Amino acid sequence: MLYLLSALFFSVCIFFTFKYFDKFGINILPAITISYLIASVSGYFSGSQANQVNSLFEQPWLVMAVFTGMSFILTFLVFAVSTQKVGVAMTVVSGKMSIILSVAVGFLLLAEPMNFMQITGIAAALAAFYLINTAKNDGPVEKKYLFLPVLLFFGTGANDSLMKLSGVYYPGRDEIQFLTVTFLTAFAIGSIIMLLRLFNRRLKITWKDMGAGVLLGVLNWFSTYFFIKGLYILPISLFIPVFNAALIFIAAVSGYFFFGEKLSVLNRIGILMALLAIAVIAFS
Repeated sequence: MLYLLSALFFSVCIFFTFKYFDKFGINILPAITISYLIASVSGYFSGSQANQVNSLFEQPWLVMAVFTGMSFILTFLVFAVSTQKVGVAMTVVSGKMSIILSVAVGFLLLAEPMNFMQITGIAAALAAFYLINTAKNDGPVEKKYLFLPVLLFFGTGANDSLMKLSGVYYPGRDEIQFLTVTFLTAFAIGSIIMLLRLFNRRLKITWKDMGAGVLLGVLNWFSTYFFIKGLYILPISLFIPVFNAALIFIAAVSGYFFFGEKLSVLNRIGILMALLAIAVIAFS
């Protein structure tokens, strides 16, 4: 439970940080890319021993860590484009709906038990995701962009599942080393994309972007570290639904109290559904 609460705390801090990106004119791509560098450096120096580069790249889980890093950055890019093309509401809902994939992985691949209360809680969580975002009118959506939420659905599910499976298939793996390689991979890919945009003069990096990236990187490191620790200890079919339901509940309530976001009747029902989902899944 401590890992779950810690992961939620730092994830909420990331939520607040992103909220201020628009206000201070922060470019998301360089900030995210730099954050992956800071997170990988944090991981490198967080080990109990001075992590030797050779030891990192000799680990049996190296390929899975690289794929996880690729999934991280590519899913983020899809999220950013999807937000622009199909709107925030559909993007957020499609990302959160990926708990279906996480639960399927736990049930089919890891033989985690499933009972009626847990299924009820997951259904309540899915309803909460929809209701909390349903009143946000993003305008008409062009059909040619509908593949973006689908990609986000699978990408987010892949992120969660890969982190869980890494602990199952490589039970002796060091979480810090695993995340160091994961974030380093994400940084490498993000850097390539960023350099291409700089070369084409479609991007300009400022000191504000770099500062925001440093802050985001520290938060990202702790959020993901506690997330993967909790994910390794608890069943994925329990941890992911509770985490996502709690996160979207906190985000909605924080938006109301701190950012003056209005809540419709359906939004309020969604918040109650999120609380119900957390309680039902936690006690199932």
